[in-house]
Amino acid sequence: MSKQKTDPKLEQALTRGDLAIRQANSARATALLRALAKMVSEACATIGVEAFTSIPDGDRIYDPAAGLWPQKLVISLDGPVETSDPDELRTVWLRADTPEVVFRCEWQRADGKIGRHEARPFAMVGFITDVDIPWGDDEQ
Repeated sequence: MSKQKTDPKLEQALTRGDLAIRQANSARATALLRALAKMVSEACATIGVEAFTSIPDGDRIYDPAAGLWPQKLVISLDGPVETSDPDELRTVWLRADTPEVVFRCEWQRADGKIGRHEARPFAMVGFITDVDIPWGDDEQ
């Protein structure tokens, strides 16, 4: 049985298109994490707390894994992320398997277990910063 050949121009166009879509989706995930980082920083500033954020390797091209985008936002409320105690950091990922923007935050709890909280943007900012957000994610 002979193998059907694919037109090289079609193969090249599909490969380039697939890469462009993956780049756009990955860039969107990083942009959403950056926007959340700015919201957290601004919310903390309103109560006199400085939030430090970092998105390590955020500009690489990723594909979702296990329902999350691999890019992560690392937040420290105790000084620069690089010098903070790892147990004091909060790590936020963007959920990839929901049609709406939902973030997952994980942190080290005092009892030694990993805490996990999922929320939309405003609720996540309120959760991380403990700032009273005057409106919710469902309001227009």
